[in-house]
Amino acid sequence: MTKKRTFATILILLLLATGPIQAELPFSLKASPLLWFNSGSADYTIEALTYVVSEDLLDTTLVGIRSKLEFPLDAALVGVDLEAASKNAAEKGWTINLGAVINITDPDKMMEDHDWFFDPDGSESIKWSWTESRAKLSYLLLKLEVAKTIASGKKLDLSLMAGFHYNHVELDMIGYSGWQVSVNNEIKGQGPVLYYRATYKLPQVGVRLKLAPSRQTSMELQLAGGRLMASDLDDHLLRGKTAEASTTGWAFLGHVKGRLMLAQEGPMRPFICGQAEWVIQKASGYQTQRWYRDEPYQDPVTGEDRVVRAGTVISGIDYETTARQVFIGVGFGLAF
Repeated sequence: MTKKRTFATILILLLLATGPIQAELPFSLKASPLLWFNSGSADYTIEALTYVVSEDLLDTTLVGIRSKLEFPLDAALVGVDLEAASKNAAEKGWTINLGAVINITDPDKMMEDHDWFFDPDGSESIKWSWTESRAKLSYLLLKLEVAKTIASGKKLDLSLMAGFHYNHVELDMIGYSGWQVSVNNEIKGQGPVLYYRATYKLPQVGVRLKLAPSRQTSMELQLAGGRLMASDLDDHLLRGKTAEASTTGWAFLGHVKGRLMLAQEGPMRPFICGQAEWVIQKASGYQTQRWYRDEPYQDPVTGEDRVVRAGTVISGIDYETTARQVFIGVGFGLAF
């Protein structure tokens, strides 16, 4: 709640402050609060090979283990966009955009956890576990973009842009239900089961195309890509272990914006706006798992009771993470 109050206070102060100072500034300023809907998700997959020893201790078999966790990001969000541009963008040619977004609802979709055994040669896989859990979300997205006009026509401008996006996600998973082969399929539980935290840092470059058919209307298309730096941690509360990874990869993103001015004159000119944004992220690296308490379990292959001792560390686990987000936003703003 404190985060949301602070966000609202900053927004109000920005809107109140822009009027008096605008006459002294050599650039135009637009401010617009937005209501967003995100239909995204994030997931990670880990794979490892292990030897399974037969009951008579005479034979060993190399078996692959794969696990995939899917985290929902679908939620309603609120945000603010600020745009500062030179008075004559075609001549002076620069624009700065700032944005911030937080969630106001939790996901409707469930978090899912899948586990398989597979042959190392990839010829066969067997799914032996699946569960789902309700998710509570905390979401923050901060954006900075700077664009420079390189070509301009009567109604069309082409710009090069560079920017940086910071995205921080936290999820608390509550309860679980599903099945596991080793315990006759049905499993169910209540209470906190898993905590997940991910941070994505994305420097980017791209192109921006702006069309202004009239003084009242404008549209903007932007396409960009960049080097993704991601880190995440999940705490398996029921199992007493954490899993951490720091990865690098690539991301591709873009947006389409539209704006309709409701007034052409005056110190504060209202407008309505709408936009769609999308981002696809993929990164890979290695995960490290650490047990902070003993974990008893039943071997799903042999049925034997085993224990992973507290302090056990397994590193170098092949790790791949992806995130796909699609935002639809509508808002009302003021131009100064």
